[in-house]
Amino acid sequence: MTDQPHVSPDTSHPSASLPAADAPSSLRELLLNRLGSSGLAPEPRALLRELLPDEQAMRGGGRAGPVVQLRSITAAGWRGIGPRTTLALPPGPGLVVVAGPNGSGKSSFAEAAETALTGRNSRWEGKRATDWQKGWRNLHSPDITPEVSVELSVGEGGEAVTVRRTWYGAKVGEARTRVERADGTERKLEEVVDPEALDLARPFLPYSELGSMINGTLGGLHDAFFKLLGLELLAEFDAQVKDVVGACDQAVKDGDALTAKLLDELTALDDPRAREAAQALSGPRPDPARVRALLESRSPAAEVELTRLRRYASLAGPDLEEVGGAVTRLREADADAEEARYGSAEDSRRLAGLLESALDHRRRSQGTDCPVCGSENRLDQAWAERARAEVERLRTEAVGAEAARQAVATSRRAVHDLVQPVPVWLRGETSALVTVWQEWTQCRDITHPQELAERAERAAAVLDDACRQIREESARRLADHDEAWQPAAVRLAEWLGVAEAADTARNRRQHARKARTWLRPIIDELRDERLRPFARQSQDVWRKLCEHSSVNLGSVTLEGTPGRGRVKLDVSVDDMEAPAYSVMSQGELHSLALSLFLPRATHAASPFGFLVIDDPVQSMDPEKVEGLARVLDTFARDRQVVVFTHDTRLAQAVEHLGIEATVLQVTRQADSVVGVETVNDAVEQALTEARAVSLDPGLPQDVADHVLPALCRRAVEAACIEVARRELRDEHGLGLAAVEARVGRLDRTKTYIALALLGDERQHAREAVEVICPGGWALITAFNAGSHTPLPTVDDRKDLVRRTTALVRAIRGTRGRSAGGAR
Repeated sequence: MTDQPHVSPDTSHPSASLPAADAPSSLRELLLNRLGSSGLAPEPRALLRELLPDEQAMRGGGRAGPVVQLRSITAAGWRGIGPRTTLALPPGPGLVVVAGPNGSGKSSFAEAAETALTGRNSRWEGKRATDWQKGWRNLHSPDITPEVSVELSVGEGGEAVTVRRTWYGAKVGEARTRVERADGTERKLEEVVDPEALDLARPFLPYSELGSMINGTLGGLHDAFFKLLGLELLAEFDAQVKDVVGACDQAVKDGDALTAKLLDELTALDDPRAREAAQALSGPRPDPARVRALLESRSPAAEVELTRLRRYASLAGPDLEEVGGAVTRLREADADAEEARYGSAEDSRRLAGLLESALDHRRRSQGTDCPVCGSENRLDQAWAERARAEVERLRTEAVGAEAARQAVATSRRAVHDLVQPVPVWLRGETSALVTVWQEWTQCRDITHPQELAERAERAAAVLDDACRQIREESARRLADHDEAWQPAAVRLAEWLGVAEAADTARNRRQHARKARTWLRPIIDELRDERLRPFARQSQDVWRKLCEHSSVNLGSVTLEGTPGRGRVKLDVSVDDMEAPAYSVMSQGELHSLALSLFLPRATHAASPFGFLVIDDPVQSMDPEKVEGLARVLDTFARDRQVVVFTHDTRLAQAVEHLGIEATVLQVTRQADSVVGVETVNDAVEQALTEARAVSLDPGLPQDVADHVLPALCRRAVEAACIEVARRELRDEHGLGLAAVEARVGRLDRTKTYIALALLGDERQHAREAVEVICPGGWALITAFNAGSHTPLPTVDDRKDLVRRTTALVRAIRGTRGRSAGGAR
């Protein structure tokens, strides 16, 4: 809006004073230092050192990836935009005001940017599906494939990357996202935009969130601040100490419950040991040592007998199913060997060898006489063919016999493997069971298949039956042994472990409670220290937005832990504490939302070098609009700040305050045809149009006589408004509303001149004009004369523009009024 240069970022900038979130080790160091000087007893101090996390996967200092800025936003068939339209944005830090009336399509650009990068539209979240389905697609462009995209500038090199979301179906979820470089190669979205950073330091503030983000407990904002500030270490530490206290409480509770249950059971038993155990469990503190001595008082002989009975009760003999299967396979293999003429393999190979020798002799001698008996023509061709067939048969027979023999050996070994020796603990006994088991083990020495199958099958059945009888008898004797006391003894043995754990838990709980009592205020203190720069920045933004408000925003603090926390706002009205939401106007609530959004979105860990804010001006009075312009200008010094608004007051405030900004005007024609144009300096735009008209030799005379003076007059009046606004603001301290009211009363060029040069539109300004630009008053009179001052030639027209340019520069160059009223 003006030629005023940006001020380079310094430490006075709110975001410049914010330290990046420290790495977890820094917090750990702070905690260890404070723990060392805590004055805690050694036990709770040691417990805290034990539980303090060594590392935490949290975002540390610096940005989360390369810096990302916006080059342009494009939409087609989307919301209020029909044919493809691109909103080109100036690169680098700076303020961009995207203006346009309601329904022009400007908010569609803001939603397009958010949807392209995040895949969601905050405005429609929580709305009914039918509303969204009716509203997301442009109604005037049913044949256009809906699409939204942003062209990004990524990293120090400013690599151009386009993120495009295209819909292939009728539902809002039927879309795909494509990310590509300028050369068309694809990238993954997470390589360009860190999804966690997009969630934590979200650079989008739609109008719908201006009201909704400050309702409730602000849990999402609380959790985002927690991660941005690296406070997860504190939450994890507190949770671990709390878990220790809870685990100790549970261990003590379990011990007390089991003690009470056992006391009821022991009291019901008529047994001296039960009565002694009940005494050990009674009283304020049970006596585990006494219970252990009671359980260990059984005689060694009895213990040996019990051990023996338990072994017998779990005794397992051969598995009859496995033995039966192995024996069956052995018998089948033996039968196959018999059928294959078991033992004939060597004979078959020998006979085959003899025949092969005779065939070899016939081949070498080329004769047919038998070399053995001398018979003539006995080894003819027919004999040779029969001999070869016999050789093949004999060798096949030999292979089959060998395979049958091998199958028998394998099956025999399988039966032998099932035969297990007498258990070690049984070997010294002389019982029927040992005798039966030895008969079973002797099966390993039998090699004849049929004998092995019969002996193994019979011995296994006998041994299995003997083991079963022994098991049943031993189980019965165990059940009879101390039938009433033994179950109680077993439960007392279980109780010993629980009671010892409860005793340990009581001591540990005492130390853990002291540790947590010390830790909680330390965590709150460190958390507040980390949050303090954010709180100061929020307060600074609030003061600029609500300078004249009676509502004051004090401290901003975090309470609770992620998932269960809230942001607490200290709000007062005329120094009286009050609930924020009940005392603030809608404009103040929006200002509060901005005060909380901006520190989060501009945190040093954010990779986003841009902010997109939609319609923040609504419900704001003129003072808040001016405050908003100042706030946006502050953040635009090191970020690209894009603000969408239908309210002309923001652009007026930007111009009124002399803030450098790019103003883009969005217009919408029939059938959702949206256009975007840059709003230039009003003075220079009028002069540029006047020059173009003056240089046109074919311009009709009546057009030149009417249009050209009007353009020159518009340039002079625009220059006067610029100067008048500056002087009324700087010299008289008037606000935007008062200035615009004063300017709005001007009705003639001479009143514009008088207000700009004399500060009073009612005075005569001829002398002041002549001082700054001799001949200027005659020019102003010529403007008012209009068509009565003909401009017959191009030179006359060019001269009018030249004189107008000189007058404009003189007006814009005035600084302070002289005593005589002129400058």
